[in-house]
Amino acid sequence: MKDSLLIDLGGTNIRHAFLIDNVLAKPVKKKIEDKDFYSYLSELISNTDKNLVNLVIAAAGPNIQHSINLTNRNLVIDAKELEDKLKIQNCYLLNDWEAVGHSLKELNSNSFQILRNGSPKNENYLLIGPGTGLGLTLILNNQVIPTELGNTLSSSSNLLKNFNLSENDSFNTIEDVLSGPGLEKLYKEKYKEIKSAEDIVNFALSGEEKEKFIVEAFLKSLTQIINDLILSFSLENVILGGSILNSLESFLLNEKFINYFHSEINPKYSYLADRAEIKLIKESEPGIYGCLAFLKKAG
Repeated sequence: MKDSLLIDLGGTNIRHAFLIDNVLAKPVKKKIEDKDFYSYLSELISNTDKNLVNLVIAAAGPNIQHSINLTNRNLVIDAKELEDKLKIQNCYLLNDWEAVGHSLKELNSNSFQILRNGSPKNENYLLIGPGTGLGLTLILNNQVIPTELGNTLSSSSNLLKNFNLSENDSFNTIEDVLSGPGLEKLYKEKYKEIKSAEDIVNFALSGEEKEKFIVEAFLKSLTQIINDLILSFSLENVILGGSILNSLESFLLNEKFINYFHSEINPKYSYLADRAEIKLIKESEPGIYGCLAFLKKAG
C-alpha cells in the first residue's frame, strides 16, 4: 500500500496514525477544536518527509456524496476539498461505525471480551455502541453497511417504559435514550437532578440504587433494540463497543444482562437471539484499524 494518513475524528479527540512503507505507526490521540481541524491535518502532512498518497478519515455522520456533516462537531468535511487543500491524491471518508465494521478484518481474538458464547449459523454482524450518539453498523453478506438507526423515531416511546417514564418531547429518537447525553437526560427526567454520564456510570458501578436503576434500564433498552435487529436481518453475531459499554463491562458480564437477550424478544423467535454470539470490543483504536482495513480493500 502507498503511504497514507489515517484519522479517527471523535467528538472531543482526534486520533491519527501514519502508514509508511506498509507499517502502521502507533496511533496518537489529541484534543482539538473544530476550527483547528484543517490546520492540524496540514501540519501533520507537512511535517512528514514522505509523499503521502491517501488520507482516510472516519467521522460521525452519514457519508453523502463524499461529504460528512459531523453529528458531534460543528464541522463539515468534504473529500474533494481536502484533496485540493492538502494536495493529496485520494481522500476517503467513512462513517465512524462503518470504520469499526471494517476493523474486524484487522482485529484478533485478544481484541474482544466474549460476553456470551453462541452458535451462529451465518457471518452477519451487528456492531453497536452508545456514545455521543448511537453508532450502529451491519455486516451483511460481507458488506459493511453504516446506518442512522439512532436517529429514527419509532421506538423511543417504548424504551421509556423501562425507566417508568411517559412519552415526552425530550426523547424523540432512539439515541435520545441510548447515548451518553441520553443517560443524562433520563437521569434528570427521572430524578430531577443533573448528573454527567460519567458520574452516572461510576455511581452505578459503586452500587448506588438510583444510578444502578438507570444503567440497568439503559442496558435493557439496548438489548431490545438489538433483538429487533437480530430478527429483522438474521444477525447472529453481536459486537458491542464504545467507552460507555466498556466502562459497564461488569454489568455486561452479569447474567441479568445476558438474560435480556432471551426475555426481551418475541418468545416464538427467542432461539434466534439465543444462538447469537455476543462480544465487547476491547481494542482502544478500532477506528484506525478500520481505516487501515478499508484502505487495503480499496487497493
